[in-house]
Amino acid sequence: MPNSEGVVLRRAKIVTPHGIVKSGYVAVVRGRIAGVGEEPYRSGEGLDEIDLGGLTVGPGFIDTHTHGALGVDLSRASAGEIARLAEALPRFGVTSFVPTSVSLPREDLVRFCRSVLEASRSAGGSRILGAHLEGPFLNPEMAGAQNPEHMRPADVAELEELVRASGALVRSVTVAPEVEGAMELVRRAATMGIVVQIGHTKATYSKTLEALNSGASKATHLYNAMSGFHHRSPGAALALLRAGGTYLELIVDFVHVVPEVVDFTIDYAGHRRVVLVTDSTAAAGLPDGTYELGDARIEVVGGVARLAGRETLAGSTLTMDRAFRNVLSLGYGLEHAFRMASTTPAESLGLALELGAVAPGRRADLVVLGDAMDIAATFVEGRLVYAREGFAGSTVRG
Repeated sequence: MPNSEGVVLRRAKIVTPHGIVKSGYVAVVRGRIAGVGEEPYRSGEGLDEIDLGGLTVGPGFIDTHTHGALGVDLSRASAGEIARLAEALPRFGVTSFVPTSVSLPREDLVRFCRSVLEASRSAGGSRILGAHLEGPFLNPEMAGAQNPEHMRPADVAELEELVRASGALVRSVTVAPEVEGAMELVRRAATMGIVVQIGHTKATYSKTLEALNSGASKATHLYNAMSGFHHRSPGAALALLRAGGTYLELIVDFVHVVPEVVDFTIDYAGHRRVVLVTDSTAAAGLPDGTYELGDARIEVVGGVARLAGRETLAGSTLTMDRAFRNVLSLGYGLEHAFRMASTTPAESLGLALELGAVAPGRRADLVVLGDAMDIAATFVEGRLVYAREGFAGSTVRG
């Protein structure tokens, strides 16, 4: 195992913000990237070395919208369950994530925020970046798989209570611009440094632009549970697409958004705006069956999650490594795929100087890919937190 001071990953194909290094090294000292370059690496720091034998290294995946995985429903999970999920997510290449709630009664959302805070203090593995409140300030007519009974007018006082309960870890909040009190909440959240997302909405084109001009900056699962666009009635989706500074969550499971529309969206908006997310439920990483999403029961058949007894999609079973490979299958290169799975998510949360790139000064959150673009190993702050069976990397004392 690498020592506490640092490690050098050697003989790797490295995806950096400035291009791909075909055979290079990444030096890590005290949890941060100290250097990236072409071989040969000239030692001198007394660091451990791991020979990757030509495997690909890129920035760890950042999932900014997940409701759970591996049997854990984050909306109802205890702090211990959230922490256990954080320890398991590196197997999917995830080095950071934002636990996401559904719409719930006020006291349950307070408990969710407190659980995220407690888990963030003890979790190993994948880093907990904060909480995403996907509700309750949504339009009940666009509830999707969420319970419309728990949706209510936007309330600044409730948001502030949830921020306090989270220890100021509320990272983002989804709002429907047309609900009562929405604009006041959007403005207040933006001044608090909270990323405001637009979703579960029937907002018109103009109302969506009003929310963006008031401080919103991101779309919650673009196209899904929002007004689409018609040539005589442009809705939220078109407004979000055309707003150049707006980040766009995209669920690339090819169920929520078909490949042709994924391709169009990336081509139109660009990889610097598209944020790959899973919107995953407790069913992710597990076989077909019955699971929970908040207070709803969902059924997974053929890997597709729906509300029990209905055709309504209920989150996904997607994992970030599969979303990454799906983008590659459309013909996009490694640089663009890592951009949308790692760099752009970090930027969308205002964390670009800390996370999301293999560059000096960033935290050493790294994923190692095998020849089939599967996850061979995952590092968080230079610590090996996951290695597949038979991982080819060999450690040599520096």
